[in-house]
Amino acid sequence: GAAPADAISIARFVEHYVEIRQRSRNDQRPLESLGWSPAARPPDDRHLGFLPDALIPVELAPPWAPYPLEVGARETRAVWVDLHVPEGAAPGLHEGKVVVRSASHGELASLDLRLDVAPATLPYGPVDFIAFYEIDRVAERIGDGPAVEQQLWQLLHEHHVDGFASVRSPAEVERLRPAIDGSLYTKERGYRGPGQGVPPAAVALGAYGGFGDPKEETLRRVEAVADSLPPAVDDVMLYAIDEQCESPRGPGWRRLVRGSRLSSRILVGHSCGEVHPLQQDVDLVLTPANRFDSVWARAAREAGKRLWVYNGALPRTGTFMIDAPLTGLMADGWIAATHEVGRWFLWETAFWHDGNRGGKGPVDPFTVAENFHNRDGDACLGDGMLLYPGTQRGPFAARSVGFAGVLPSMRLKSLRRGIQDAGYIALARSASPGAADAIVKDVIPAALDETLDASPTAWSSEGAAFFEG
Repeated sequence: GAAPADAISIARFVEHYVEIRQRSRNDQRPLESLGWSPAARPPDDRHLGFLPDALIPVELAPPWAPYPLEVGARETRAVWVDLHVPEGAAPGLHEGKVVVRSASHGELASLDLRLDVAPATLPYGPVDFIAFYEIDRVAERIGDGPAVEQQLWQLLHEHHVDGFASVRSPAEVERLRPAIDGSLYTKERGYRGPGQGVPPAAVALGAYGGFGDPKEETLRRVEAVADSLPPAVDDVMLYAIDEQCESPRGPGWRRLVRGSRLSSRILVGHSCGEVHPLQQDVDLVLTPANRFDSVWARAAREAGKRLWVYNGALPRTGTFMIDAPLTGLMADGWIAATHEVGRWFLWETAFWHDGNRGGKGPVDPFTVAENFHNRDGDACLGDGMLLYPGTQRGPFAARSVGFAGVLPSMRLKSLRRGIQDAGYIALARSASPGAADAIVKDVIPAALDETLDASPTAWSSEGAAFFEG
């Protein structure tokens, strides 16, 4: 029969390796990339060759990433193991055993496993990370249908990350209503992860300037969409324009929305990191995390303006590139817990198509890590790609897992770990604020505007420092 709702569950994944022959870079400045400054560039000897990232559930493992594992002489393979302890699990000691067997030699090794469940409950989503995806691109690769999109939302939610819906019509709101109102994250909808019933914190009205220029007739459409959103959504953001500080769209939309009956419900926002937020005539400013200025942020908030951060780069924050230490993503959770960054926006999660101006077209992410190019000469490995396609159609069908949904990455798991650590920090602060802050300072000595681009990354590239802290 089915396991009880409060049972501890175990999920196992094959770590799939991809070959890295060239690093993330800029063509004119090869030691620099969108993920780091030259001084903080992770070393080649740790980030060239075969690196693991995609995680394939063992029950779905295909012939090209088999389970049981096939390990050649002088090779290594790895299995990622997730333990989910539900809120209703009884405190106390749980014991088990990890056994490694060979088809030819039987049992090779075993490891005693002890899990001590504490009485305290780890808070869900103690810091706010929101992640965009482009449904048309996902459907193009995996196939259309509500089940694919709903599974994507549930997978992100399981990792304490909100999907960031971009809606431009009441019909799109209806399509996403279970994801937006929180009902998708319930046992009735097949979800057994953390954050039961918790809705996402924010929704975008036309992400990346989807509603175009401000016009009265377009405002009526915006109002109709905002009217149809569940009241549980905290922030309804009209995303006026992306990374064009001089654009009149944001101020124009703000003037138009001020006269709307929904002026108290809709935040007009845009992304811009070069201009002081007080000089930007919008309600909400998204600034690159690696350009965050605490003085600017404080002044903006004191003036009643909202500020979020997005993406990031070493040494000021972690980076989402594959060819960088996973501890950077863990560090982002700690940074969000201890600095006033607002919500942390991730620009994409399923960027398999390299569709920028200057992009080189779709890639098979299971064989090609370099998925991002632009006309400025930047090339990135894994940027905007925390998820992998469970099914691939067309030219990449030979590397299809055959699952109608998306698969996680080791980078997404590491981000979750950092977010969960933020929950531990909150619990520790409630008991002993000074001691908790001292631990944080020891693990993350400097971040954001506390450091300089000319400095190396201040936190460890080894995970042990985060566990021992």
